[in-house]
Amino acid sequence: MKPFYLLGLLGLLLPLAIQPAEAKSCSPYRINYEGAITQGIIRRPSLVSNANQSWRLFHVAMDRNDRMEAASRAAQYLVIVSERNGTAQAHRARQLVESEFTRRYDQPVEVAMPIFEIILANSEVDCETNLARRIR
Repeated sequence: MKPFYLLGLLGLLLPLAIQPAEAKSCSPYRINYEGAITQGIIRRPSLVSNANQSWRLFHVAMDRNDRMEAASRAAQYLVIVSERNGTAQAHRARQLVESEFTRRYDQPVEVAMPIFEIILANSEVDCETNLARRIR
């Protein structure tokens, strides 16, 4: 009987001993997205399994005319693309997102979805400095 108790105890303690892997990627999309969440500009949307799911939820939000949710999902989509495929691909994806906003609302992005521009200001990010701050 004791080995089973020890195995159960080990099963409970092992996850506590293993440190979660920290993302090593750095993109202006992630930094600005997390900054918008931290500053209370947007709430963190629910987790998704991949960029395609986030893209679909972005369209669902636009269908409901929920511009805040659409902006959050679009930003989430771009974060995922930037971390999986690089910043250059994310810039191209951003153009697609902006054309979707423009087509749907028949207005420039700045007018149709100003919060999107605020979320993803895309200021230059010094990744080395940023990672150094996280390590300390």
